[in-house]
Amino acid sequence: MPQKGLQISWMQRGGKMSSKIKDFIKKILIHGMLPIYYQWVTRKNVKKNSVLFIEIRYMELSNDFGLLYHTLSKREEFTIDTAFMGNSVLSYGKYVRQCFVMVKKLATAEYALVNESSNVLAALKVRSETKLIQTWHACGAFKRFGYGSKIPLKESYYSAYDMVSVSSPEVADIYAQSMGQDTRVIRALGVSRTDPFFKQDYIKKQMEMLHKQYPQVRNKKIILFAPTFRGNVQKAELPLMPDIEKLYSHLNETYIILYKGHPAIKECPKIHESCKEFFLDASHLKIENLLCVADLCITDYSSLIFEYALLERPMIFYAYDYEIYITQRGFYYSYEDFVPGPICKDTEELIDAIKGSCDFKEREKVTCFKEKFMSACDGNATQRIIEEMLSI
Repeated sequence: MPQKGLQISWMQRGGKMSSKIKDFIKKILIHGMLPIYYQWVTRKNVKKNSVLFIEIRYMELSNDFGLLYHTLSKREEFTIDTAFMGNSVLSYGKYVRQCFVMVKKLATAEYALVNESSNVLAALKVRSETKLIQTWHACGAFKRFGYGSKIPLKESYYSAYDMVSVSSPEVADIYAQSMGQDTRVIRALGVSRTDPFFKQDYIKKQMEMLHKQYPQVRNKKIILFAPTFRGNVQKAELPLMPDIEKLYSHLNETYIILYKGHPAIKECPKIHESCKEFFLDASHLKIENLLCVADLCITDYSSLIFEYALLERPMIFYAYDYEIYITQRGFYYSYEDFVPGPICKDTEELIDAIKGSCDFKEREKVTCFKEKFMSACDGNATQRIIEEMLSI
């Protein structure tokens, strides 16, 4: 995942402008100016074999697109372009400008790939000559989203896609309902960014890079602690941390913790000086690199468990507030039956679960979880997605 932007995004800014005025300007822009501009620029013909990668949040290609972009770039028949909207890192004025840039490029693209939902794209009636491909940024189906959410959407964020790639047939109906799509466009092709997980050389390289950056992890068991945010993504809040000093006193001799904060969270956990060589903030590293090196993963409600299941390693769920979280966000499956590992609500339970992870009693459950939710991820997803895209 790209690094967190240094600028404050337009979504996170306060301001003197009233919310009603902001909403009115946003409505005029998204449902008026941009669709009109799109109709104007579609006077030009679609460029044969042109592929546009659209990043909604960032100003660089995310890991969701890396392999797809690299693979298509090798093929001489394709013209590859990118459009970075940057709605999580740019000021509002710059974001608006990027929207117009994206719309202009989209107008003449034969294939357009997105990995997020977008109210800007949803407001456009994309021409039939352009094939809009949704590769989505998450595997499996965990937390409710889109039209499946408990909170009704105020406006549409999902376009009429020509194809949506998902990680297994198990979640196809969930994605169709949550995105408001015909089930025929949902394809269990796998998730491109999971392909490296099937290459031992890649995994070995990540460990070597980690040892170089953090020599203290050598001869230690690595715990990846990667909780998701609380609240909403515009005002993401740091979740409650376990007692790090207590974890240190019980686990320091054997374990070391790498903390990966959610990209939406700007705040870092406050760690006592005595624990800073035990609890390392690795938020600047990519999540797929951290998953490869972790002997054990601790999370709460993050979809990273689907990718981690591919490695068939132990997981622990520090879900101190899951009764509250269920009522606010909701899940597609019963949380207690769904997660392939022990659920902990306090530090003591977490310590016991970590010590017990050596036995890996949930190995069979993790394997079944992987086969159910990640069956289309086998190291060849990138090629399948491209072939299916070109066959539309």
